[in-house]
Amino acid sequence: MNKLALFTSAAVMAVSTLAFTGTAHAQERTRDTVTITDSVPNRGLIWSGVAVLGTTYGISTVVATFSKEPADRALWVPVAGPWIDLGARGKCSGDSECNAEATNKVLLIADGLGQAIGAIQILSGFIFPAKRTVTEVGSIQIIPMGSKGIAARTVF
Repeated sequence: MNKLALFTSAAVMAVSTLAFTGTAHAQERTRDTVTITDSVPNRGLIWSGVAVLGTTYGISTVVATFSKEPADRALWVPVAGPWIDLGARGKCSGDSECNAEATNKVLLIADGLGQAIGAIQILSGFIFPAKRTVTEVGSIQIIPMGSKGIAARTVF
């Protein structure tokens, strides 16, 4: 009987010990946190503007290079060139020539609008900057090194 009583009391002690124990938590080291909010140029807006302006101006330079129309030389001027070319175009003489000239004028308007939108996007990227928030965790400790100067140590 003594063995049974000893075993029973040991089992009761083990169960009660496990039932009433708390969870152990390690101490966390506190760290300095620095949050910096900064304004930077809006790179997405700038790069999309470069793509739009570059594409439309590239098309203009190809037309200015290979066209026989004297007014198309104005397409070398970025943003204003399509509008100058549109104003300098002559009158058409026949139906087929007028249809082609109407198409050319629509393309010049589309080119001028594309270049203007691209230029506005580039400028807007600087006028309306993006907000950037950087959170740095850690601290920098400056340690004097005697006659050797000072040293810095970062703790994370």
